[in-house]
Amino acid sequence: RYLNVYLFSADNFRPYLTSFQGNSFTDYINAVFVDGYTKPREYIVTEWPLVQTQGEFWSLVYDYECAAVVVLCVPQKNSQQYPPFWPEGRHSKKYGPVFTIDHVSHNHYTNIKTWIFRINKKIVSLTELMAGVKAPPKTVQLFQLTCWPMGHKVPSSTNSLVELMNMVERWRQRTDYGPVCVVSPDGRSRAGVYCAANACIEQVIKHGEVDVFQAVKTVRRHRPQLVENMTEYKYCYDLVLHYVLHYLSKDMNEKK
Repeated sequence: RYLNVYLFSADNFRPYLTSFQGNSFTDYINAVFVDGYTKPREYIVTEWPLVQTQGEFWSLVYDYECAAVVVLCVPQKNSQQYPPFWPEGRHSKKYGPVFTIDHVSHNHYTNIKTWIFRINKKIVSLTELMAGVKAPPKTVQLFQLTCWPMGHKVPSSTNSLVELMNMVERWRQRTDYGPVCVVSPDGRSRAGVYCAANACIEQVIKHGEVDVFQAVKTVRRHRPQLVENMTEYKYCYDLVLHYVLHYLSKDMNEKK
């Protein structure tokens, strides 16, 4: 884990947790809102949750009605630093005192894995119980890119990352929920590339032009550590170029 990295977000840029989880309740999670091309707070960028913060992670997804969770890394199996934070197999699993995650379905594609989960929330606040507050289950789809090993600066397949972006966008159009939660090992690397490249792709679809510099500037506004080196900056160009060459005409026809 990146022990010397402390990422603090200004209070007006960070998501506050609202699901009460007992005496240890906190409204804090190491996460930040990131604006998209046209939509403010289109993304929530966060780090891979630790065992003790997995309840807070699912609170984040539930409280902000995230349509999708995008995981941009594959830790080694049985990693202590990056423990699994979603159910393995077809079982349900409890995270923290409040949230139980049910497996609904899963699919495996080339370099991409997806799961659909149902998030169940238990009301533990006496005030909410007395007021008859309901906590309806919510559905989220988790997308994991499996071709971006830990320690590698860019994924081994640009096409797979672009395809994952398209899959997320198609899912969002079906669900019309809230922001996309983007998970990276440390809450900064990789995530900025995903958000900036998505903004560029939206711009090229809508206006036939692209401004990578402005997209990166927008992404960095709330967390300056996003897209913090030339390798990631250049890779934003590579992603957009790949999209234009291989996907643009097809996606434009689908949107007509």
